[in-house]
Amino acid sequence: MRPVEIIKPGKMLSPETEKALKNNTRKPLINELLPSTEFWDAAKTIDEIKQYYSSADKQNNADDIQDCVDCLPNLLCELIGAGDKTYALSALGGSLFYLRQTLLDEKILPRAEFEPLACSGLINNIRKHMILDAAALENLELLENMRTGGLSG
Repeated sequence: MRPVEIIKPGKMLSPETEKALKNNTRKPLINELLPSTEFWDAAKTIDEIKQYYSSADKQNNADDIQDCVDCLPNLLCELIGAGDKTYALSALGGSLFYLRQTLLDEKILPRAEFEPLACSGLINNIRKHMILDAAALENLELLENMRTGGLSG
């Protein structure tokens, strides 16, 4: 894999996960966010995302929304209802915090389309996309060629 940047909670990942990130990426910029205050937990993420979507609905002259679950995209409602998907919501929280810090949240979130991965268990087995793992990406030379490490060839 060749991510340019990784956002992760600081000092919370297992040594095995840290080793996998180090050995399977090519020296990306790593942003370690403080757990809970910057890399939000699921509850904080839900509160923040509700505020964002409820403010968007209020700008569109919608009625005052008490709980605002109905204003969220369907996939986020499913994640909240699933209960055991707290890690996915926390990862979204870290991403939202990062977008807010870089002043990109206002531009990106209105255009965001949330889709589940086929392997996430939130959708049935009918797949619209092919999923390539890191080995397939490497062997097919989709991101860089093996001879020179460049993009062409």
